[in-house]
Amino acid sequence: MSPKLILLAEDNIVNQKVAIRQLQKLGYRCDAVANGREAIEALSRIPYDLVLMDCQMPEMDGYEATSEIRRTEVEPKRTPIIAMTAHALEGDREKCIAAGMDDYISKPVKPEELTRVLNAFLGAKKEDRVTPIHTSPVDLKRMHEALGDEPTQFSETLNLYLETMSKNLVQLEAAVASDDRNEIESIAHNCVGMSAIFGMTSVLGALRELEVAARTGNLTNAPQAVAQAKEEFERLQTFLNEQVKQIV
Repeated sequence: MSPKLILLAEDNIVNQKVAIRQLQKLGYRCDAVANGREAIEALSRIPYDLVLMDCQMPEMDGYEATSEIRRTEVEPKRTPIIAMTAHALEGDREKCIAAGMDDYISKPVKPEELTRVLNAFLGAKKEDRVTPIHTSPVDLKRMHEALGDEPTQFSETLNLYLETMSKNLVQLEAAVASDDRNEIESIAHNCVGMSAIFGMTSVLGALRELEVAARTGNLTNAPQAVAQAKEEFERLQTFLNEQVKQIV
């Protein structure tokens, strides 16, 4: 069980129980509250390591609660706050960031997305990172939606992704070695966007961790994260090499 403690702000009791069960399976302890006011009060008493904040709640929603938390925080402390939204509309991420949230995941929460943000914001060491058991490194449905079903186009675009990622990972490793924060953030951000579009889920956690590390200036775990990204990319390639004839 991880020593990290998570606060879940969610007004729906069923959603609360599902999220708590997911977190427990991933090895995390969690407390739950029902609205933004309760989240603020809980944080005033306990130094939680991360907050999962529902955006739509009674009394005080997630946006207002996050703004208040950020207003009262004393530097350098900054508790990671991850928005949970049922809408995932264009512009939602910008609204979350403007309120002071660090990232967002859509509901219903997928285990791989939950794992991504936990790895990215809790700075899990390589040996401690949690990967959903029996989870495919590729979201096949999302990949087909992005690449289409025409065999030639599918193969050409997939090969272009793999070639681009291979080059980017080499550049990313060099940027980490030289502590080039701007280059790390830029490359990691591009890799995250590209991989998410094509459903290459296994690499997202480590890449997002690198992006956040570069943005915040804390590169302590960057070498481990880039090694994890390379390892997950190899796992992804192996999966595609074994399955591509069956899924094209």
